[in-house]
Amino acid sequence: MALLLTLVGQPLPETTFTYDWQRTALYALGVGAGTNDLPWLFEKHPAYAVLPSFAVVPTTDMVMDGLRAAGADFRKLVHGAQTITLHAPLPAAGTLTTRGQITEIQDKGKGAVVIFKTQTVDPDDALLFETTWSIFCRGQGGFGGERGAAPEQHPATEGSVPLVKVTVPTRPDQALLYRLSGDFNPLHVDPALATQVGFDGPILHGLCTYGFAVREVITHLCDGDASRLCAFAARFSNVVYPGDALTLVAHPTADPAVVALEVSVGDRVVLDQAWARLR
Repeated sequence: MALLLTLVGQPLPETTFTYDWQRTALYALGVGAGTNDLPWLFEKHPAYAVLPSFAVVPTTDMVMDGLRAAGADFRKLVHGAQTITLHAPLPAAGTLTTRGQITEIQDKGKGAVVIFKTQTVDPDDALLFETTWSIFCRGQGGFGGERGAAPEQHPATEGSVPLVKVTVPTRPDQALLYRLSGDFNPLHVDPALATQVGFDGPILHGLCTYGFAVREVITHLCDGDASRLCAFAARFSNVVYPGDALTLVAHPTADPAVVALEVSVGDRVVLDQAWARLR
């Protein structure tokens, strides 16, 4: 099945997303928030805020619709990498509009990487956040296209001492909870399907691990202040199973505003080439 290359650079149909505090609190629970994280969960808390990685939820429909339009084989999709760039705090509730396009379809030979860039605005058309999604389509490369440039990277300063190292558990039912935010891929819930495609059981959503990492960065490097997070990027490099413990390590980089990050399960790195820009 060939991807529709003519979609590159063409605006995708706008999407709208309406939500309230219950939707954002459910998302926060899905990425591990608990009794020590009431600002993400209790709508009357004086410091109530929306976890910034919630930005992936209003933009998911556009990406899924764009993949269908491009002819992607959903049986072979892998989420390769994700970036969010924050321009303002997310409102506690409201209706957001997302605009975007496929900016590249990179030819990796045995597969293709479809790059989406989106911009999401509030009802006054003020830009709230941007996202970049990299989706790997196995078996759909080899069409003679460009491989594409490497993503932005911020390596850790050689020999540096970690700024933070923290290990957090995920729940055995973490994927069941996270899927309620809108990612209903049966790979995360159906044991028969998961084992059929080679996993030991249902796997955790990559964006769930991503949300865990964002939450820990804000907690440990931003004093719990979500407005200090400007951007967060990561590549999904290995599988996580519900119930695994995630270890996040942060190091300084050559840019004083950027920290390099890595998330592991034991000796298995599950988020790499990761970084966060802070203010």
